[in-house]
Amino acid sequence: MFHKFINRYVITGELEAVTALHVGAAEDVFKPNGCKNPFFRNADGKPLIPGSSLKGAMRSFLEQYLSSDSDSTIIPDNIHYRRSVCSADHPCADHKTDPDLKRLLKSNKAENEKKLSEYLFCVAGDDKKRGKLCIVCRLFGSRYSAAKFSIRDAGVDDSFEDEFEIRSGVAIDRNFGTSVGGNKFETEVVPKGTKFSFRAILENGDDTEWMIIRQLLMAMHLNMIPIGGMKSRGLGEIRLQKVRYQKISQKNIADYLSGKEIKFTVLNEESREA
Repeated sequence: MFHKFINRYVITGELEAVTALHVGAAEDVFKPNGCKNPFFRNADGKPLIPGSSLKGAMRSFLEQYLSSDSDSTIIPDNIHYRRSVCSADHPCADHKTDPDLKRLLKSNKAENEKKLSEYLFCVAGDDKKRGKLCIVCRLFGSRYSAAKFSIRDAGVDDSFEDEFEIRSGVAIDRNFGTSVGGNKFETEVVPKGTKFSFRAILENGDDTEWMIIRQLLMAMHLNMIPIGGMKSRGLGEIRLQKVRYQKISQKNIADYLSGKEIKFTVLNEESREA
């Protein structure tokens, strides 16, 4: 799937915290002001949302969305890969139950890389075959394949000036509904209104995959994909806005590489900011 360039969608936008937001860091790495649950930071000490956090939340939402009853109308029948979404118990590709996949994985021959790619992804226009991977694994990756959709770390806006907040809490006994003595904790959050950059890339996406990505971006615009910790306490709601995309294809890649500007397009009117 990646041995030949077909297209690249470059997506940019702005993430705004609709509520306070906490994306945790390892306790033994960051301890600003003695807080045991600090916000994840970059090398300059600024808050950062790892791309893996965004990607995990988006993948989880997509799995739920496509597993709903509406799945039958979302994905067309004439695609060259699986329409149904796999699960941990029933993965779309598994070398333990698929001898053909096991054989391709064990072979060291260089030409088998292309055969493995075709086996997992298949090729558009081949009506006789379907790729083994479901659309979620195609976009977000599996243990046998790289992801077609990648998300960069989201850095905080330059206007942010160490405006952290500390939220205090206590552990609660679930049986009695009372606090557990000595189990007080503090969590570092960024306040409502904090803005982060957003950048994602879809490699070699077909029309259906691009349609699914557009719907995911709209879900983020509608605050449907929370991230980080303490979501049950009202934290983690974000909104994606000012969404634009740039499509680099076989037709314009030579111009792009020679320095010619490829214009960005506003994804939809709903994400346009006044």
